Amino acid sequence: MSFTAENISKAYGAKRLFEKISFGLNQGQRIGLIARNGAGKTTLLKIVTGEEIPDEGKVTFRNDLQVTYLNQDPKFDPEDTVEEAIYKTNNPILNAVREYDFALEAFEEKVTDKTSTRLEKATEMMNHLEAWQVESKVKEVLERLKIAFLHKKIGMLSGGQKKRVALAKVLIDEPQLLILDEPTNHLDVEMIEWLENYLINKDLTLLLVTHDRYFLDSVCNEIIEIDQKKLFSYKGNFQN
Repeated sequence: MSFTAENISKAYGAKRLFEKISFGLNQGQRIGLIARNGAGKTTLLKIVTGEEIPDEGKVTFRNDLQVTYLNQDPKFDPEDTVEEAIYKTNNPILNAVREYDFALEAFEEKVTDKTSTRLEKATEMMNHLEAWQVESKVKEVLERLKIAFLHKKIGMLSGGQKKRVALAKVLIDEPQLLILDEPTNHLDVEMIEWLENYLINKDLTLLLVTHDRYFLDSVCNEIIEIDQKKLFSYKGNFQN
């Protein structure tokens, strides 16, 4: 079991969203969470990720499980460039990819002993960590999500651009458990089709909230629904 949520309750004042609900995800499950607007979908995701505290109940993760969360309203340092924001991570492989990209860029701008040495060391680290496949994946994700503005500051981006940068970041992190809140917002049809295939073909566990029913059906193999403050589970996709 990747994680379990047990007897979770949450209310805001007199408004009770859900009461003593329990569910869990096994490795490889791709679960879609549905409910009417205001029923607590995003709140439940935030409780699972630790951004909010339940009134009662607990969430337990498997030891060393890597979890990444795409918030509807992602937060970045507005002074960071897009490239800096995407590569802010403790992942040593991604750090190696970042250093290689920066070293290559510096070398292409001006060939000196210093830039040559930096690029040589960065290449050695890429070889040591076998990071070339990850570097290729980073380029694919950025290209598919049409993020070509890597040197632009986050504070200068539109809301849609920020959401795409946040989506790229969580995909590049390649967690074992991926939690996505409305990932198709601000994506065009081509991007959505690519994201469907990407999620289906990756060996990951997924908890997803989306209003896009076709996307939900394509990606998820189980549905859970918040209704009347309780949680109901259905095998198969939304249509079935």
